[in-house]
Amino acid sequence: MRGKVYQEIQGVPENIMSTPGETPRVQPDSGPGRRPLGGGELLPGLRRIGSAVLPLLALAVLVGVFGVKEPRFLSVTNLEVMATQGGPLLIISLGATFVVLMGGIDLSVGAIGALAAAAVAVAITNHGFGSAGLLVAIVVGALAGTVNAFCVTFLRLPSFIVTLGSLSIFNGVTLHLLNGRALFVDQLPYQNLAIGQTIPHLPNVALIAVVLWALMLFLNRYTRFGRYLTAIGAGEPVAALSGIPVRRYKAAAFIVSGAFAGCAGAFLLLELGSATPSLGDGYLLDSIAAIVIGGTALMGGVGGISRTLLGVALLTVLSNGLNVVGVSTFTQSILKGVIVILAVLLTIDRGRMQDLIK
Repeated sequence: MRGKVYQEIQGVPENIMSTPGETPRVQPDSGPGRRPLGGGELLPGLRRIGSAVLPLLALAVLVGVFGVKEPRFLSVTNLEVMATQGGPLLIISLGATFVVLMGGIDLSVGAIGALAAAAVAVAITNHGFGSAGLLVAIVVGALAGTVNAFCVTFLRLPSFIVTLGSLSIFNGVTLHLLNGRALFVDQLPYQNLAIGQTIPHLPNVALIAVVLWALMLFLNRYTRFGRYLTAIGAGEPVAALSGIPVRRYKAAAFIVSGAFAGCAGAFLLLELGSATPSLGDGYLLDSIAAIVIGGTALMGGVGGISRTLLGVALLTVLSNGLNVVGVSTFTQSILKGVIVILAVLLTIDRGRMQDLIK
């Protein structure tokens, strides 16, 4: 009934409306003005296919090239190293994927991870927190995500600007907590979660990351949370007219992103045994790169959690392989930037370029 009223008032075509509580579905226009399938409609289809297939092909090519060039690349030890490297990146990318899927962006995930690690280190070292100290990371991350959510949904500021500003704020708070230097923690509870192996040759951090990925995949595909975020990313005005509480779900996405960033920060602390102000510096570009390389469009509405795992695997193989064959870190930064641009080129919808920063 509500959708019908909006149709009458706003003149919204029936083929893009749905009843409240349902994800909007676009029905084919059967009117006389419908255009036949041509280059303008074929290109997006090819782009969607390319964004799904090319990452798999690229991953296979990279594994083959690095494996031939340096036999140590496929050794059990190096595979364990890649799993350890990819675990925190996958965790931090899972939450950020929901924000990108709805058409926003979270530039503060690395800073939130560093802040959460610093909070845990201070809580355990200075305040006698034991095992509960690890929960501090998730709480701190969720609170940081709430700050972002408030600014985006209630103050109606662009997510790019908000998270760029909060990145600086969270980095400053981290510097204050650590007094600008590394804080080492002698006895960390549950350190085996990060550096141990419940399954032989599979680091626990990678195992936990894959389990979280499976849970978030279910959330993305089979719950209102995931479907509504996809609908918001595909068209926020249409989603609002369809009865979806847009602000509530956008806020939830930023809170989830912050909580996952905090969780990743806790695992980094467990792995390294110390919290540093620069702990999360490399994860901003890497998380966005993994999400986009996997095939989730920066404008939202396309992709999701399933593709993030592939993007993390591809980026981890690339970084590790370049290290193994002796490519400098400076060159690696250049290559990552080029790859992100190419990935965006494959997934971008030029008709919605004006909505990229929102």
